[in-house]
Amino acid sequence: MSEENVTSNEIAPEVRQEAESQGWVPKERFRGNESDWVDADTFVKRGREILPILRKNNENLIKDLNSTKEQLKEFREAAEEFKRFQKDAYERKAQDYELRIQAIKESRAQAISDGDGQKVNALDDALDQAKDELKDAKQAVKDADKTPISAAPASQEIDPGLQQWLDKNSWFGQDKRMTGMVNGIGESLRLEFPLLKGQAFLNKLDEVLAEEFPNKFGEKKSPSSRVESGSGRAGRGNSSNAPSYDNLPSEAKAACDRFVKQKLMTREQYVADFDWN
Repeated sequence: MSEENVTSNEIAPEVRQEAESQGWVPKERFRGNESDWVDADTFVKRGREILPILRKNNENLIKDLNSTKEQLKEFREAAEEFKRFQKDAYERKAQDYELRIQAIKESRAQAISDGDGQKVNALDDALDQAKDELKDAKQAVKDADKTPISAAPASQEIDPGLQQWLDKNSWFGQDKRMTGMVNGIGESLRLEFPLLKGQAFLNKLDEVLAEEFPNKFGEKKSPSSRVESGSGRAGRGNSSNAPSYDNLPSEAKAACDRFVKQKLMTREQYVADFDWN
């Protein structure tokens, strides 16, 4: 009998059983490099030293996997809630456009009755634009349920100065008429003062707005001054109930936080699309 077989036969039964349960084989049956083979005692000893490390690593992997699963669950739930919120917002916009179209038609009929051809032409253009916007809004409602959200879009970092300006002017994005005029003024300022950036640009914009619209943006303007909304949902009296994140109901604020956390939209977008009625 060879020395190798004697060595194998002298192994304590309980050690041999533990070693074989972990994959150990006698040297005569070992198929790897001969220098890699170790006896059963050494194999078991190494296993007892390594297994706790492997077990700990496995626990960490399981924790990471469970955390990832939870994050995916949160995102999917937020994404479904976001789709419902978005669809409701599109439906409200469609209703607003329908009301606007009706108002334009009534104004157009009156202009025709008054023989004001210039006003009729202007109202025709406004009517065409409103119809296009209504068509887009209705299509967005149809697409809301069809569009899958497979990944969170990249968040858009907003300059702190701009964020402060938006918080101060909560009507921006709500009052469509004023927003359009301010955007136009902003573009003119960029052409006239191309070197103005950041806070300096916003200060100049505020200065021009105070000159152009003293009743709304002048120095005598109080925090509670009213800004009428084109859609009827913004600028409701004073700042205590003006559309802003701070004035959102608790449930809406929590939903907004979920959407922002998952990078589905910004606070400003949520405030703009929220139903303030």
